[in-house]
Amino acid sequence: MSEGTLLLVLAYVALTALLITAVVATRLPLVVKVVMTVATVGLYIASYQGWQSVQGWPAAAKRLPDRFLLHASVIQEPNKATGEEGIIFIWASDLVDAKPADSPRAYRLDYDKPLHVDLEEALRNMRNGNLQLGRMTKDSHRPDRPTDLTRLGERRDTIEFYDLPDPTLPEK
Repeated sequence: MSEGTLLLVLAYVALTALLITAVVATRLPLVVKVVMTVATVGLYIASYQGWQSVQGWPAAAKRLPDRFLLHASVIQEPNKATGEEGIIFIWASDLVDAKPADSPRAYRLDYDKPLHVDLEEALRNMRNGNLQLGRMTKDSHRPDRPTDLTRLGERRDTIEFYDLPDPTLPEK
């Protein structure tokens, strides 16, 4: 347990002690006591959700940036025997003004076989020394991929990976 988490737990214990004291030892109306208790429980839930993003948990609700620099990826394939659905984790930095943001962020995506194939190729290119950029594009039919007939008429965002272009040098 990190120091920040320990301090947060101690703060919650102190807040709970104050709440119990206020509920038991005072002659406040019952409505005020109920509102204080509900507000405290709401504070616990809100802070728990907030701490998930602070501690580096992957963002499932946040959308992957339109253009990003790929740092790493972990792919968990679906397991039919246990019924587990697959998950793809991507660590990427948003590109702001053609420069990466300060720090990368983790994103959680549902498993997709074409994305799995593209990520494997992008990671292989990264191991060969080619930095990989990614961009979100609208799904279009690609001749090298079979058409998924279960998704006809559905427009989905897809992720396209490509090598970081060579920098242009200034003229002499």
